[in-house]
Parts: sequence; structure tokens; C-alpha cells
Amino acid sequence: MLIDIFTSAHSVSELESLISLARDAHLDGVAVVEREFSGRAREYESVSRRADFLVVQGVELETRSGRVVAFPLSIDEAFAGESWRELGERPELESVLDYFHARGGIVVARDVYDRGEGLKDRVYSAKDSRGRGFDAIDTISSRRRRIDNELSIEAQSVLGIPACAGSGTPEALGTCATLFAASVVDQKSFVAAMRGVLHWAVTLCDIGDACPMGSAPRSDDDRRDDRRDDRRRADGRRDRGERADRGDRRGDRSRGNDSRRRGPQDRRRHSRPRP
Repeated sequence: MLIDIFTSAHSVSELESLISLARDAHLDGVAVVEREFSGRAREYESVSRRADFLVVQGVELETRSGRVVAFPLSIDEAFAGESWRELGERPELESVLDYFHARGGIVVARDVYDRGEGLKDRVYSAKDSRGRGFDAIDTISSRRRRIDNELSIEAQSVLGIPACAGSGTPEALGTCATLFAASVVDQKSFVAAMRGVLHWAVTLCDIGDACPMGSAPRSDDDRRDDRRDDRRRADGRRDRGERADRGDRRGDRSRGNDSRRRGPQDRRRHSRPRP
């Protein structure tokens, strides 16, 4: 299953439009994550049921260390009523981990190496009171610099936790997503799948200079140009080979002509003089 786990909608009508865009992008679901707001959780549940399309929910929080995204185990009254606000404005990162982990939820490190709001190297040391850190890391985004994506992948590899990805905005929907091996049908199964290891951050199109694999994927036009250049080089080698073959044949004919020219001279040299 392909789920874009970092989208946003600021109203019911925007969520309905988002679902239409997600279907067009061949996604199986979206996660609606609004910054420091979850007051429309019940309305969004109703939209998801009416549209018969998977919509899971989370909340993006700005901690004193950087940005994180938290997903509750279920869309209950506590989440819809924004009980997480008891953590205060710009809470400590460890407090957010404690709060959601204690209630069965998960916390994802978001935009880790963003120059403004990213956690940066705090992603390595952050732990809740039981010693549990982040459940996953957002590793790929078309909106970030390549080096930011590469550093996020390095952190994910060192920590040994799963990777995830999403578009970040409705305009970028269909660029990056999270691929799940397991079936995800609701909020609880989503959280359970995110706790596991069988999900991966994937790109769904060419994301250009943001590509973290060393060099950006080449476009179809570039590949056609490469094939045309290959054909030209092959034609050039073939032409040079044909010219070389013609030269060899001319050389053979020249040597044959030289032999024929020498033949009469040799005969005259060996003939008897006239009396």
C-alpha cells in the first residue's frame, strides 16, 4: 500500500479535494497532519467514511528541539479535544515522546535536517523516560536539499529505525510516499504498521536535485539524447571501420598493380639479347 503520510487539509472541503487528488495519484491513503491542531478529527473521520478512502490523522508539533509528527493510536476524544496541549507551547522533545508513547501512539522525526526547524543531531539522543526514541524518520522530500535527505537517511540507518516519506503539501502530492507491506485499513493498523519494519520511503516521480542517491534521476529526454549519442558513436565507429576496410582493399590492389608492373621488367631483364 502507498500512503502519503505528510499531507494537510484545513477544512472539510480541502480534505475532499485532497482525496480526489490522492486517487488521481494512485495512492491508497493519506495521513492528514496539521500544525498544532487536531480539532477537526471527527469531521475528517466522517469525510473518510463517506469517500470510502483511507485517511489517518496526526499532529505536527514544534518542540524546543525541532519539529516532530505524532500519530495517536486511535482518533479518540483526547485527540479530537487536543489534550496534547497540556504539554504546553514548544514542549520538551522528551515530553512529547512520553505523552504519545504512553498512550500507544508513535512519534516521527520530521524534516530532521531542515536548516530552520529540524531536529538535526538531536534525533540521535532523544529518548522518552523508558529509553525509547523515535519510531521512524522522514527521509525523503522533494522540497528539501539533497544533502538534507542524505543526512536523514544516514540517521535512519545509524539508529536502525524505519524510514517514511510524504509530500508535505497538496501541491506536491504524488512525489513521495510510504510503501507498506501490510494492509492498512484504519488508524490502529496504520500505527501498528509504522511500529514495524516493513515499510519504506519511496519516490513516485523524478524529484530532481532533491534525489538522495548521489545524482538526480535522468529525464526521458536525457535518456533519448544518450541513446542518440550512442547511435552516433556506433555509426562513427562503423564508418571508420568501413574506411579502413576500403583502404586495405586499395592497398591490396596497389600491391597487385606493382607486381604487374614489375612483371614485364623482370621478363626483359632475363630475356636473351637480339643478335
